[in-house]
Order: sequence, then C-alpha cells, then structure tokens
Amino acid sequence: MSSSGRKWSIRPYRDGDEEGILELWKAVYPEHTYDREQWMKWWRWMYRANPHGIGVIFLAEQEGRIIGHTAEIPVMMKIGSESVLVGVSLDAMTHPDYRRQGTFVALVKARSLESEKRGIRATYGFRNRFSYPYPALATKVGMFDGATMQKVLRPLDWRNTLRTQTQNKFLLTVGAPAGSLLSHVLFRAKRRPLPKGITIARESSFDESVNGLWKRVSSQYQAIVLRNMEYLNWRYVAVPDRDYSIHLARRSDTVVGYLVLGHRETDSARIGIIVDILAESDEVAESLISEAVEHCRLDKRDLIWSARIAGTPLARAYRRNGFISVPFAKSIGIKGRSSSPSIALQMQNPKNWFLQMGDSDEA
Repeated sequence: MSSSGRKWSIRPYRDGDEEGILELWKAVYPEHTYDREQWMKWWRWMYRANPHGIGVIFLAEQEGRIIGHTAEIPVMMKIGSESVLVGVSLDAMTHPDYRRQGTFVALVKARSLESEKRGIRATYGFRNRFSYPYPALATKVGMFDGATMQKVLRPLDWRNTLRTQTQNKFLLTVGAPAGSLLSHVLFRAKRRPLPKGITIARESSFDESVNGLWKRVSSQYQAIVLRNMEYLNWRYVAVPDRDYSIHLARRSDTVVGYLVLGHRETDSARIGIIVDILAESDEVAESLISEAVEHCRLDKRDLIWSARIAGTPLARAYRRNGFISVPFAKSIGIKGRSSSPSIALQMQNPKNWFLQMGDSDEA
C-alpha cells in the first residue's frame, strides 16, 4: 500500500492509549490470556517507572483503532569508555490485518527521530518470532547485526526436559535414561564447593554494595547495560508480574557477584531461568550458577536454562556446570543502530557485548 493510499497514520503515544495497546496485544498474541489490571501494572512499570525516563512509543492508527506499535525504553549503557543513553527496542507489533503495508518501517523511523531528540544515541533489540521471517526489515531501518546468544539448559529431570522438545514416546523412553546417565558420568550431580572466603545468600533486593561490583567489573566490557542498585531493583524487584530470586555472593562485606533466577510453569515442565549474572571472576560465576542449579533442584524444577554469548567467561561457567545447547532452538539475534560512527563500530563487534536475558523483556 502506498503512503498516499494507506488509511492509517503514525503518531506518538498519548495518555489513555494503553487500552488500545492492550487490544492490539490480544490480536497479535491470541494464544495468551490477559488480566487487564495486571497488564496495566506491568505496562506502567515498564514504560513509566523506568529510572532512566519514560518510554518512547509510536502508534499506527486507523479511524481511532491502534493497529501498530513500536517502543523503546531508555537505559544507560557503557559503550567503549562512554556512558551512553540507549534505547532498548521492545514490543514491535502490527495487527494481523495490516501486515506487509510498511507500518513497521514507518513506526520505527518516527520513533527514531523522537529518540534522537530525547538524547538516545543508540538502540539495540532482540529479534522476536515475528521478525525472523523478515530479516530485511531491520536493514530498512538502519539496524545492523550486533551479537548472537545461544540458549543453554541443564536438565534436572530428563524425561520432563525432553517433553519440552518432543512428544515422541520412543525418544522419551530411550532418551530420558540415556540423558540421566550422561549427566551423572560427565557432570556429576554435585554442588560445587564455594571459593575460600565466599558466601552466597538469597536477598530480597539489591543494596548500594552492588554499585562497587559494577565499578570494578564494568571496565572488562565494551558494551554493557549499567547495572547499579537503582536499575537492578527496578528491573528485578519492582516488576509487578514476575517473581525473581536474587542470590548475592560476598567476600566479607563486599559483593563479588550476583545472580537473578526466574521461573516458568508449562504444561510439560517446571522451569528455572537464569536471567542475569555478573561476577568479578570466573570462579564466582561458576559458584553462582551451581547455586542456582541446586536451588532449582530443591524446588523440584525439571530444568534450568539461560542464554550465553559463545567464547565468553560466562559461556565457560555454564559449560562447567553441565549446561548444553538447546536442541533445535534458534539463536537469539541482537540488532543495533546508532548514528554515531564510533558507537556503531563498538556495537558491530560481537566480542564487545555483555548481554543477558534480563537485558530483554523475554524473561
């Protein structure tokens, strides 16, 4: 549909649009059931309570009906040696009746102009299941490949883990005992001993001591979202629709690492999800992951999964704790965009990125 012939128009978010946005969610994701009150709490948290500012939201509208949506939330990010205000691209949606009409490109271009006015100097986003069939869309709005994350899992109950991948009775019958035996032989279901002087405890929130961890560790990375007390408490404590478990590693009174663990219930399995981990050493990271595995084992979880960027210390820490690549799972592609050549150059190098599932809205 040409711009002269189309009937929809693009505009920024206005107060009260939440109702129309919720209706669009229902049309795009009909398999989900939405509790209006809970969804509104989540929406206000995500787009209005962010410590770095309200979200930038643009809508496609036809005759008062919202038929398209794109948004990004601002976060502070260390890119190279700079602290940069960056937008995390979220919730790109087009009503099924209006797809392939150019709504996505028009929305993102309008949003990008507004973001630049707000001082947002770069954008990154995780591809979702709707964007995979149309890889050229990102190129049309100036986005480039950044990094790739691979899902990894540690089965705790092999039969239920396999049920998340297949319902083939033969594979379940043969694969479950074989996988269990393999785990015991190669990985041994033992909790790793803590490094000398390190304690790990579950906490209800983050305190100021995590800021010291951030200052010590952030210099190791070239592209990493700011992880201070204010941001972490907003992301994992104030969130209204998730229940995260926070595990802090300390040496005396000094925080030397943390891990955030989420959970999900499906018809076939009870799942633990490592959504965020930051540690000052490989040894501490391995211990935190081992603690998460033990927590899930005691909680009768069937499996625990996360995502990692290959070749990083965290990838090794997962492997040493018995995590394996998820069969048949698509890798998670991260796209970036910046009008600054120096920032774009940093973001285009996959080795620069430090990303977790918590840096998206997927977990």
